[in-house]
Amino acid sequence: MNKNIQLDFSTILKPIVRVSIGAFLIVSAIFKLLSIETFELYIYSFKILNFSLSTVMARFVIAFELLAGALLISKIHYRKAWWLTLIMLVGFSLLLTYTAIFRDDQNCHCMGDIVELKPSLSIIKNIFTILLLLYVKNESDYIFRGKKILFTCLLITSFAIPFVLLPNDNLYNLFAKNKKQINETVFNAFLQDSVMNNINLKNGNHIVGVISSGCEFCRLSAIKISEFAENNHINPDKIMFFVWGDEKSILEFKKETKTEKFRYILIDPIRAINMVNGSFPTYLYVSEEEIVESANLRQMTEKSVIEHLR
Repeated sequence: MNKNIQLDFSTILKPIVRVSIGAFLIVSAIFKLLSIETFELYIYSFKILNFSLSTVMARFVIAFELLAGALLISKIHYRKAWWLTLIMLVGFSLLLTYTAIFRDDQNCHCMGDIVELKPSLSIIKNIFTILLLLYVKNESDYIFRGKKILFTCLLITSFAIPFVLLPNDNLYNLFAKNKKQINETVFNAFLQDSVMNNINLKNGNHIVGVISSGCEFCRLSAIKISEFAENNHINPDKIMFFVWGDEKSILEFKKETKTEKFRYILIDPIRAINMVNGSFPTYLYVSEEEIVESANLRQMTEKSVIEHLR
């Protein structure tokens, strides 16, 4: 009698655990997808891959989480999905262990920016998930007609969502219209302003970011170009920001984006809006006070920054 009760309980509990793990992986992938820019930058911050490869790696992680979660729930190729999930969790845990010991990260981006987790807490989360995964190890595949078609659909969808729905910068720039987002008359007039007396853009190449301290995309772009400069040993004097906002928000912006090493020039908001036609952030590639190119957050690539400043 007790054995039957135990068997019935296990029969009910295992599907719940299995579906919960699968759902958790999918939710984790979606949260990363919703803050894909910061997840890309986090991978890039380890200085193992260049930025382009970091954007690809970020999408592969999301795609594998979506696929593993869907396969665990549907019990298609269950054993392969089980091993894929286990390998991912162990791999992430090893990386998080390194991060917890050698870095002071406040968010490991395992759940994107929506749920901030320190690496130590994420390790505990992964260990708990691995224990649950071991509990449902001996589940077997569902056998049903159309299994191959459903698997193909899940595979294509899992990779299409991060790679096609939200393409990385290189793919985006292949199809994006490269409009010049700058009013050169306003820019040249600002160079003659008294606040620019001690700023010399006549010698060599520079990049100038026109930003607002309260703009989320400006924050992401500042982190992005700061990482580019650090990883490629670019002289900080070659990069500057024309920024508008109050003093407190600008100080917070500098601290949050770790861009204190760059020069900041305060600009009137109306002049800033007119200069870039209301498009924030806009980055100006300047050569001897002449604008040769302008780029937004996604158009500003590591390659273009390096080529211009070197």
